Amino acid sequence: MGNSLKWSGIAVSVIAGILLGFALTNFAYRHEILRIPVHRAFVERLNRELNLTPEQLHKVEDLVSDTHNKMVALHQDFHAKHQALIISTHDQIRALLTPEQQQTFDREFTPPPERDEPEHHEHHGD
Repeated sequence: MGNSLKWSGIAVSVIAGILLGFALTNFAYRHEILRIPVHRAFVERLNRELNLTPEQLHKVEDLVSDTHNKMVALHQDFHAKHQALIISTHDQIRALLTPEQQQTFDREFTPPPERDEPEHHEHHGD
């Protein structure tokens, strides 16, 4: 019976470890602590299929990296403009309401909170 209990404890520990690892990995990808290197895979495929020279490879890496940085900036700009549009629309609707309606509006229709990072980041990594 003691051996059975020992193996049950080990099994529970292994399962708990796997679940914790999965949860932490999911959290890390979601919050971009870890990134899936999609554009790196693209460069590697180009190099593999086109047999790039070292100079070509370096230039392609620079181009792809520059494009990646521009896409990140574009995404951040979009998020800021999106948030500003939501707040502006909210404020314009509120201005149309009577004071009594504004009280209900303020209580029931708050705009989404501004976040430091958008929930859906770019889906390509370093």
